[in-house]
Amino acid sequence: MESIAKREAQVISEIRSRDMVVFTHKDIDRFLDTSKENTYRIMGNMVEKDLVKRVEKGKFILTETWNELDIYEIVPEIFQPSYIALWSALHYHDMTDQVPRTVFLITTKRKKPLKFQGQKIRYVTVKRSLFFGYERYGKVLVSDMEKTVVDCLRHPEYSGGISQVRDAISHELNTEKLVEYCKLMGSSAVASRLGYLLDLEGIKFEKKELKEIIDTYSKLDPKQEVPDLNSEWKLYVRRDIR
Repeated sequence: MESIAKREAQVISEIRSRDMVVFTHKDIDRFLDTSKENTYRIMGNMVEKDLVKRVEKGKFILTETWNELDIYEIVPEIFQPSYIALWSALHYHDMTDQVPRTVFLITTKRKKPLKFQGQKIRYVTVKRSLFFGYERYGKVLVSDMEKTVVDCLRHPEYSGGISQVRDAISHELNTEKLVEYCKLMGSSAVASRLGYLLDLEGIKFEKKELKEIIDTYSKLDPKQEVPDLNSEWKLYVRRDIR
């Protein structure tokens, strides 16, 4: 390995001391109190020496961090605010046997997909009012089990489909929290889908509160043209999912 210059060692020390995962040129400007031109030169040299890796334009990660952390621990730090969600959260919580090829995150800002460590990263944008229900499990920022379910019911297209969400419905879930999250989301379709799937699995919950959210007819699977109506939940369903 090439020798590490004094300024490069200082960058590594500053990043370690702050326990930062992803950092920018501006961070280095602040740490070193140096010019923009000098910062770009230092970072260019560090990339060449493989001391840091460029995760996207203007954003870097120490190579040692790249090697130590899991992709789920890194990607929420690349673009903030964001948390691991949807199909990826189902996988993280062992609520599905399927391993998604894309890492899904929820954010409040628009962000183009990117590639990281050979995997596609997809950011799903939501209103700020829907950005809740996530926790830090160790170093992974991810939706909790109940928010994972309601996020998936809102976006089945990023969750492996309704069948994946149905498989995730179990007695392990906190039904009070599920209903509360549904009320916070204020989505008639999510309420209909959740109520129907909980009933399907024979799980007891507060139906009245959930039904108060429902004000229109929806499809269990937005992609399916289905004729059958479940009148209790105002939901069009396929015969073979019953």
